[in-house]
Amino acid sequence: MRPVPNAPETRSKLLAAARRAFGELGYVNARVEDIVSRAGVGHGTFYAYFPNKRAALAALMREHAVSLLKLAAEPWGSGDVRASLVTVLDGLADLYERDADMVALWTEAAMQDPELGSVFDEVRHQFVARIARNVERAQAQGLARPVDATAAATALAAMIEQTMYLRVVRAEPLDREVAVATLADLWFHALYLPQARWGGGEPARPAGDPAPHART
Repeated sequence: MRPVPNAPETRSKLLAAARRAFGELGYVNARVEDIVSRAGVGHGTFYAYFPNKRAALAALMREHAVSLLKLAAEPWGSGDVRASLVTVLDGLADLYERDADMVALWTEAAMQDPELGSVFDEVRHQFVARIARNVERAQAQGLARPVDATAAATALAAMIEQTMYLRVVRAEPLDREVAVATLADLWFHALYLPQARWGGGEPARPAGDPAPHART
């Protein structure tokens, strides 16, 4: 049995090369030869880490997922819920901008390859589960509506993912700051009860309702 090298830097080099090859040639057209030539290693080194190019793309998808799930797990602070949502959504905007090429690639590949589709679904289900736990936490604190947490998390995740995808992959002319603020407002007002706190310690206000000091 061939020993597997214990060298994280080599694996990282291979994944970086795979990302370049997939981005330049497309997943279907890219070959292992294209990956190893960009990494400056032999075929044997590649196969010591990955059985095929599908496994390399799946590894890239899971690397993206680590950052995605970490953001989704961030608790939404009860002192300023909307600010917490903006922070999380701003982090997701960073992640989608950083990985725009890969998001486009694996979205397409997941529709063509059932195994990659399973990885895609696994990541999405984990993302939804993290959001659902935060919904349940907010409900337990008496801050959120008594909706089904999983259904709400699925809808919220779909709204976020599609908006981010359209902005960074399909180049929809959406200002980043406006998109993040709008997603936070929609999320907040769809889920939270009036007693939840808006920014600055005020009770939540309906969208478009001015602050008390701005009313005449």
